[in-house]
Amino acid sequence: MKRFIPEGERFFNFEDSRKLKDSFVKACELFVDYRFIQLPTLEVYQPEDAQFSRPFLIGTQSDGSYLALRSDWTISLIRFLNSLRKVDLPLKVFYWGPIFSTKDLEKFQMGIELVGYDFPEGEKEVISKLVGYLNSLGLKDLSVILGHMGIVKRLCKNERDRERLRKKNFFGLREEDVLHQLLKAYGGEEVLNQFSESFSEFSQECEDLRRLGRILESAGVKVLYDLSEVRMRDYYTGIVFEIFHPEVGYPIAGGGRYDNLFLESKAVGGAVYLEALLEVL
Repeated sequence: MKRFIPEGERFFNFEDSRKLKDSFVKACELFVDYRFIQLPTLEVYQPEDAQFSRPFLIGTQSDGSYLALRSDWTISLIRFLNSLRKVDLPLKVFYWGPIFSTKDLEKFQMGIELVGYDFPEGEKEVISKLVGYLNSLGLKDLSVILGHMGIVKRLCKNERDRERLRKKNFFGLREEDVLHQLLKAYGGEEVLNQFSESFSEFSQECEDLRRLGRILESAGVKVLYDLSEVRMRDYYTGIVFEIFHPEVGYPIAGGGRYDNLFLESKAVGGAVYLEALLEVL
């Protein structure tokens, strides 16, 4: 009897499965100085926690708590760290495995998290390590796009503004509008100079971006700036980034700084979206 795969369900063929396996082996080789973390696929959330974390809910237990599939590795790591009596910082971990959402069902990620690391050392480590990981998989000519959530959060009045930035939607905006200024702030270091002249209150954020960009460029990383860069998760507090490959029209990796998510610690992390790589590996 002929069997059909339901819409939305994903089967990996033998070749894609091999590529995923190789990506895990390579991560184990490159991140030997990191601690590997394997977090639960099935999680339990209280209603007040679920509102912040936005997990992929699949059921409710008799005590009113929610059963959920892991939807974000960073949130899961912080939940784990909060359960420990003592955490020795600084801490470097890497992970590999699936996350789940109602839109895509299941996707694979490899990522690293640095807890207790200041700017710019943490950002340099995360971005350069992820670029090196992608290079080791055979991907070249990568570019890194830097933005800053400190700018976006203060200039966006509501979620509709953020959605406009995500879609790069100029429609209906006048040149003097703040969002128009954000959306056109894309390119080399000159955009930081122009933006800080127009919005002097963000001169420190622009200087931090400039400083990190120069550090990365000195290490051979191609850097551009996009001040309208928005991450889907609200916990990011500082510089955020995306990594692009010339043959893929969407980011293949991304992340950023999320200070104070774990107690009052500084932290930064990033993930490689492994399924985005299957066509180019």
